[in-house]
Amino acid sequence: MSANDCQSDCKLTGTWLGEVDLRPIAERVGTPVFLYSEAQIVKNIGRIQSAAEAAGIGSRVELYVPFFPNSNPHVLRPFQDLGVGVLLQLPSEYQLLKKFGFDKFIVSPGHVSDDEISFWDRAGHPTFLSSLDEVSHSLRNDAPSISVRIDSLESGKPGIKLSELKNLSDLLERHGRDLDCLEVYCGSGNSLDDMVGIIETMFTIFRTHFPKAHSINFAGGHGFVYEKWDETEKHFDWGQYFKALRASADRMGIPEDVKFLFEPARDVLADTGALLLSVERNVITNSVGSLVVTDGSRMLMPSAQLRDRRHNVVFLDGDMKEIPAGTGGVDAALRGRSILRHDYILPGEYRVPEGVDARSHMLILDVGAYCATQHMEFLNIPPAAEVLVDTAGAPHLVTARGGDLDKWRHLLDEKQAVKL
Repeated sequence: MSANDCQSDCKLTGTWLGEVDLRPIAERVGTPVFLYSEAQIVKNIGRIQSAAEAAGIGSRVELYVPFFPNSNPHVLRPFQDLGVGVLLQLPSEYQLLKKFGFDKFIVSPGHVSDDEISFWDRAGHPTFLSSLDEVSHSLRNDAPSISVRIDSLESGKPGIKLSELKNLSDLLERHGRDLDCLEVYCGSGNSLDDMVGIIETMFTIFRTHFPKAHSINFAGGHGFVYEKWDETEKHFDWGQYFKALRASADRMGIPEDVKFLFEPARDVLADTGALLLSVERNVITNSVGSLVVTDGSRMLMPSAQLRDRRHNVVFLDGDMKEIPAGTGGVDAALRGRSILRHDYILPGEYRVPEGVDARSHMLILDVGAYCATQHMEFLNIPPAAEVLVDTAGAPHLVTARGGDLDKWRHLLDEKQAVKL
């Protein structure tokens, strides 16, 4: 029975989760388990690409979704058919994704060694260097292209600072080279107004310092509203954003052959995933408060506590039917499985409807980005399984649930001498 087989006021009705039969997944794979929707990934990419076409810049827009927010090649495989690339940070990511048939990349590695820069130069993919020294190394090695990451916030993040742009321009000129692409770091989780305001900053840097650059990377930072239920309210308004970008580009005389790159993470990935947990006991109420005890842990998705982010949750009964919020219930904290005082999966309390008991399950929504990939070894919590639901609605296990001994750091049966 699917999770949407309930009354009309159920939150999952009309969503991809409402069409998934969760019972066999829980029975055969177990919990905790992260669930992902291939169809939702395709839908989210389509939303961005359609908005670019509507603004008349479809041929100029290229998408590169960062790998680290959801480092599962099976989940990201639709990108290959959609013309979407992947943003990399590490050579190991490159080696893994090549095995899975990915071949469209950009690289933003932070501050790295000369050897690693040389690795990326040989690979031949645009690599956004973060200091003048790193650019100098690539220039000395006659790299096929030169791209840079600019820290517009003058923060501690890797990136060439605004005060260094004249020096960078002079360095390129001395080597007779033009910049291939410039990326500007502008922070994360920005509103539409914030992102529109950054457009002119980007174009001003382009016109002032690097007017011959082939492309401009607007990077990420496009906000996603986790607290909303409706899909149209959660997602970034790419339609208005691309219209504003097109208008600014025309007004500021940005050449038509200049490409616009984007690195959307949350907006593409967040609502493609959910975490399914088992409720271990009836709701516990004591003098301190009320608890829902689950088989989860904050170690599975520490970003929620780290960022004080409240994901929406849904409770399911023993038959995997959604339990509507209704008028009853109790406010309770969502407890993890360990003894750790602060092992709460999400911050704060949530409304737990009447009927939640030890046969129930709980879904945490919008965990497709920055969750399973952040799993922590602390407390020896095994990693959760991952299941991908394909566009036909069929579930596929893509990551096995960790065994009881998986977090014991690959201990050797016997110690081995290290020869000096």
